[in-house]
Amino acid sequence: MTCFHHQKFAAVTAALICTLSVAAMDAAAADRDGNYAVWGPGARSCHTYNQAPGEQERIPYRNYVMGYLTAYNAVSAETYAISADMNLDAVMAWMDDYCGQKPMHSFEQALIDFTSGHFDKRYKLPPGRSSR
Repeated sequence: MTCFHHQKFAAVTAALICTLSVAAMDAAAADRDGNYAVWGPGARSCHTYNQAPGEQERIPYRNYVMGYLTAYNAVSAETYAISADMNLDAVMAWMDDYCGQKPMHSFEQALIDFTSGHFDKRYKLPPGRSSR
């Protein structure tokens, strides 16, 4: 398997796992105190993300972002794309800025803040499609 195919497989797998996880959490959402388990790079700090020295070390974070945003799109009402016209590189640049400013926050908290901050700008429908 080539590096590109391995990365694509990992991204698709991460997206599927996150989508299924979030869909399953929809019924329970969290424990009675509002807590839930965070797995993978989301449980790491922004400081740890900031210390990742190169592209190769950041691949798990990129995959986590793709899975998280895919799951968010799948389970959020009237949401086609929370990132609107931002591509993955633009989202990661936003994450770089956020984590640079808030190194003590978790990587997952950065994504929570991304989704809440972009909710009003999200695409509700695919580009080129209008509501009827």
